Amino acid sequence: MANEPDPPEKWRVYEGDSTPDPEPPADPPPVPYGDTPRVPYGGAGQSYSPTIIVHSGGSGVSKLILVIIAMVVLSGGVAAAIAIFSAVDSGIGSIGGIDAKDPDDFSELVDKLEEEHGSTEVFWVGLYTDYIIVDVPYTNDPNDTRELNYNWRGGDLDDNYSKGTSTDPRFDLKTIDPAVIDGMCDPILELAEGATPDDCYVFISKPDEPGGAWFYTSASDEFGRSYSIQYDKDGVEVSRTVP
Repeated sequence: MANEPDPPEKWRVYEGDSTPDPEPPADPPPVPYGDTPRVPYGGAGQSYSPTIIVHSGGSGVSKLILVIIAMVVLSGGVAAAIAIFSAVDSGIGSIGGIDAKDPDDFSELVDKLEEEHGSTEVFWVGLYTDYIIVDVPYTNDPNDTRELNYNWRGGDLDDNYSKGTSTDPRFDLKTIDPAVIDGMCDPILELAEGATPDDCYVFISKPDEPGGAWFYTSASDEFGRSYSIQYDKDGVEVSRTVP
């Protein structure tokens, strides 16, 4: 046709590309069983979030130390958990208080009173399960009714206390033989059906009259009925109260 361009004098010939194609990347080596790839600190390879909550209350309120550790990957997490527990309350073994009715723990309380207050005079003592409540005169003045009420679970007394007043007669805690407390809970647990050793409490106070009761044991049965047995200073039963 008149408008078509003239054909080229020489046609090109496609000779092809002899350069070889690149090899596909090799698969990464498998991770040995039981091992985990290393990741930068704070990456997705491991994660644990420690939460430490410390609550302190007045008398009768336990000092709660709660440590919650959540670990997504255990690699390295166990060591971190142990380190946290060791830093809180002197380790796992120290959490949970004392045996309030154990003679050795009772003697340790007496030593603490003498060490920190210079006196072992008290108004009243309550032996619970894993703590002891003790009412201590604020001064040596026998007419002073002010008191410090300690909730002792071991360690220093000043960790947890409140203030109040008392008109109970004072007595020296050193004059109490903790050995007589052993076995005091047995008779009342037989009376209070369904009660456990943790349900038995022992209270110590000086009687208003000579020959009166120094020790009071108390427990409730599974229906909530209260029982009590009173003992003299030598641990001999004086009286009992039943529903």
